[in-house]
Amino acid sequence: MSLSERWCKPVLNRYGGKIYLDQMTVNELKKRVEENDIILVPVGSMENHGPPSPLGEDTLIGVSIAERVAYETGVTVAPPIFYGSHPSHHYGMFGTIPVSKDAFIGYVLSVVKWLSHSGFKKIILWNSHGQEYVLPIVKDKAIIEEGVHALIMVTSWWSWVQDLLRKAGTGEESAPNIKLETPFIHADEVETSCIWYVAPDLVDIEALKTAKVEKMVRFIDAKWVNSAGNVFTDKPFNWYDVSSAPEVYYYSLGVVGDASKANIGKGKVLIDTVIGRFIEFLNWLKFEYPPGILPKTWIDSKDLRYDKP
Repeated sequence: MSLSERWCKPVLNRYGGKIYLDQMTVNELKKRVEENDIILVPVGSMENHGPPSPLGEDTLIGVSIAERVAYETGVTVAPPIFYGSHPSHHYGMFGTIPVSKDAFIGYVLSVVKWLSHSGFKKIILWNSHGQEYVLPIVKDKAIIEEGVHALIMVTSWWSWVQDLLRKAGTGEESAPNIKLETPFIHADEVETSCIWYVAPDLVDIEALKTAKVEKMVRFIDAKWVNSAGNVFTDKPFNWYDVSSAPEVYYYSLGVVGDASKANIGKGKVLIDTVIGRFIEFLNWLKFEYPPGILPKTWIDSKDLRYDKP
């Protein structure tokens, strides 16, 4: 019995080339970086997302977007990083598998370093889990400590639809006949709608009925602290800047928000908008910096001399 199509059968882009790096031969890799040296590295997590959703939800959403974007643009998708970094309040939740921050940074750093060595000179860490506070460290370590000669970028899928997510709970439509009733948190209306859209066979629809938390537990009022995704940019603290109550004691279901309000239509609007906007950016990047051409982003030892003129 063979594994799923993703792992054992070629997944091709619109030009007939392979999308995933792990499916390429060495000769195909050499040809690819000559044609297109942009690579997306999906970085997700294994995390409790409540009764309706799979533990790999973050990774699955990120990879689904990356694959559809790569189909249109010809960029390459690296095998996803399934295990992620977690802030302290995630620890102890059943099914959540946190990786220590030092181990996580070192692992992703090695991936970036050797992707650059293999010819990928535009490396995008495509984040789909609440670890945006730690991934930029990988970028800096690659440039400063490893001397990586590449353009390294970090972004999260929800950053491409902040305008839509800011309408959540306001009564405004994010799209015609589509309203997000509750703010973007975790395993909530937004996230569950997205996983339902990209992986409907993995969602337990019956469990949606009980997948809600009526009240958020906060030590500091929401007036001052952002929620997940940092989409409410007028608040002085991001969600990971303040220690929080351990979720295992307050959200035993693994849901923070109200996943019972999820539906496929809401997920489709968000995911399809991300894909359209990200494709636009990648096409710009390909035009502005063709294969082998990139701005100088690395640091030479002479740049660090304290006594230079």
